[in-house]
Amino acid sequence: MEIKNLEAFLLLARSLNFTKSAEQMFLSQSAFSRQIIRLEEEIGCQLFKRTKRSVELTFYGRSFLEHAEIIVSEYNKSLINLNCSTRKKSRLRLGLLNDLIDETFPDIINDFTIKNPEVDIIYSDSSMSSLVNNLLRDEIDCAYTLTHDAKNVPGISSYTIWSKPVYIAMSCNHPLAEKKSLKIKDLAGTTFVIPIPDTYNLGVLHMNYLCKSAGFEPNVAAMVSNVNSLLMLVSSNVGVAFTAETAKNIAPKGVKLLPIETDEYTPLETDIAILWKTSNSNPSIKKFLNSAENFADTSESCILTE
Repeated sequence: MEIKNLEAFLLLARSLNFTKSAEQMFLSQSAFSRQIIRLEEEIGCQLFKRTKRSVELTFYGRSFLEHAEIIVSEYNKSLINLNCSTRKKSRLRLGLLNDLIDETFPDIINDFTIKNPEVDIIYSDSSMSSLVNNLLRDEIDCAYTLTHDAKNVPGISSYTIWSKPVYIAMSCNHPLAEKKSLKIKDLAGTTFVIPIPDTYNLGVLHMNYLCKSAGFEPNVAAMVSNVNSLLMLVSSNVGVAFTAETAKNIAPKGVKLLPIETDEYTPLETDIAILWKTSNSNPSIKKFLNSAENFADTSESCILTE
C-alpha cells in the first residue's frame, strides 16, 4: 500500500472534490483518479460514490477514513524522527500540557537552543494523563506542564520552575467581583465551572474538600476539557473557577482573577515543572534542566524530586 495513495484518499475524503484534491497534490485529475482507483483495487472495495455532480464516501470509505488518518500520521511522525536521528547527533522529545501559556517557557527554549544547537527538539502537546503515560512508555523525554499530582508518580522525576497560589476566576459582572480577595466560604451559593477530573490532577478533589470544609457543597454548572472553554464560560458568568495564575495570559476580557485568603487551611497551589522518567538516560534532558535552572523562580521552592 503506497502512502501517496492514502494521502490522496484523505484529501478527497475532506474536500469531496477531485479537481481541488488533484491540485493540492500537483497532479492532473486523471493521475489523481488513478491513485484512488489503485487504492480501491488494493483494498477490494469502493471508497467513494461518484456521480457527475457529486462525490461522497461510501460506508467502506467512512470506515476506512479513521484508519487511514492514523497510518498517514504515524508515517509522517516516523519521518520526522528518522530525519532528526540522521541529521543531528541528539534530540529532545518535549511534551507540553494542552492550553498551557507560560511566560518563562520561551526564555528556557531560547537559552537551550542557543547553547545546544546540535539537539533537535520535537514538540507535542497532550493532556496531563497522556503526558505521564508517554513519559513512562518512553514516547517523550520530558514534559513541561502544570504538575498537579503527577510529580508523585513512581518512576517520574521533577524539577519545579515556580510554585504559586491558585486563584478564583470570575466574570467582572459577578456579585463578588468587587472584592480584592476571597474566602472559600464567600463562594457558598455560587456555581462552579471545573475541568474534567484527570488521573494525575487531583485539584478538583482538593476544591471539593475546601468547599466542604467551608460548610457547603460546590454547585457544578459545567465540566470542560480545556482551559479556554473554562474561561469562556467564566466570562459568560456561568460560574467561577479555580485556576492557575497562568490563566491570566489567555483570559478573555471581562474575567477577573482574585486571590484566595488562606489563613484557615493549607493553600491550594499549582506549579510549573519539568517531568521526566527517572530511568531515561538521554543527555539532552540534563541540558534542558540546566537551561531551566537559569530562569526558575528562586523565590519559590524549586526542588528536584525523584
